[in-house]
Amino acid sequence: MQLAMGQNNYEEHLTDTITASQAALTTDKSATLVDALASTKTAFLRPPNGTIALEARIRGLMTDGADNVLNLYGMRGEEDHYTLMVTLTLKTGTQVYSAGNRFVDTITKTNEKWWDSIDVINDEADGIARVAWNTHGYSDFVLIATTLASSSVIVEASQV
Repeated sequence: MQLAMGQNNYEEHLTDTITASQAALTTDKSATLVDALASTKTAFLRPPNGTIALEARIRGLMTDGADNVLNLYGMRGEEDHYTLMVTLTLKTGTQVYSAGNRFVDTITKTNEKWWDSIDVINDEADGIARVAWNTHGYSDFVLIATTLASSSVIVEASQV
């Protein structure tokens, strides 16, 4: 699945939903392999050319305190290989988006391997956490849930 980027407004973007976990990518991180993964296991972000930075927030059919783990990968061009940028551990809060659909309020980053800081903006008081990064000219990003403790993880992104 692919998220469309628009007017710097989450509501105007399509959302992408992960409903199944996937082992972390290891020796083969090719576009061919990643594109062949089931759409239930991936959330693609393909911003328009020239996008400087992205911000994402995450919600889904989650219970308060549920932990989900996502790997964020980036790639230049359409037929290259993805590289791991960061691992994100998500903790669900009580902030409700809609019935049974809650926002992540805390994000912890590990395994950060990016040019500069991947910024995490937490709102541990049951608010809405976000993650932001400079694209550095990369054209494709994909999130893969290596641990899925919820029925769904929904990624919403916006150009910054």
